[in-house]
Amino acid sequence: MDMDIENEQAQPSYWNSVLIASLITAIIVVIISLVSGYMTLNSEPSGGMFSPLLFAGALSCLVGSIGGIIVNWHYAKEYGVTYKIGKGALLGLYVAVGATIFSIVFTQLWNLIDPSYTQALMDWNIQNTEAMQMPDEAKEQMIESMGDPNSLKNILYGAIGSLVGLGIVNAISGMIGAKIFASEE
Repeated sequence: MDMDIENEQAQPSYWNSVLIASLITAIIVVIISLVSGYMTLNSEPSGGMFSPLLFAGALSCLVGSIGGIIVNWHYAKEYGVTYKIGKGALLGLYVAVGATIFSIVFTQLWNLIDPSYTQALMDWNIQNTEAMQMPDEAKEQMIESMGDPNSLKNILYGAIGSLVGLGIVNAISGMIGAKIFASEE
């Protein structure tokens, strides 16, 4: 027990590794999101429930799971430390928080670069909804529920969704990364 406490206190700070992995993860997630968004805008609204944008969320979450691997690889190799997989999961969760924050910032910066992007996606989604084979009442409810994508409420909902998705996959990949790069065995 005393050895674990001493070992824990002797280890260097992991925040630099968390920051690096968070930035890399956020950049990857935002790029996938933007590419799929522009792919969506270049397609005709078909009235289908599935679009490239919908698949982008799942894809960016899965690809974003690389953050847990990166943080453990960087921390273990940079400082030559070993630790348990639980710490790897924690590092992965920290990366999910950081990547979510950076993703929001990068997305808002992109809105300054291309201010028409978000509105164009909103218009595409409205056209797609109007093309769906469903009662007009249901279409109107769907359109009304979309709201303003730049509202604080929708940004927070997106952040919560991103945090949950990235949190789960990065905790898992963090455990895997700790086992591969920082195993005490």
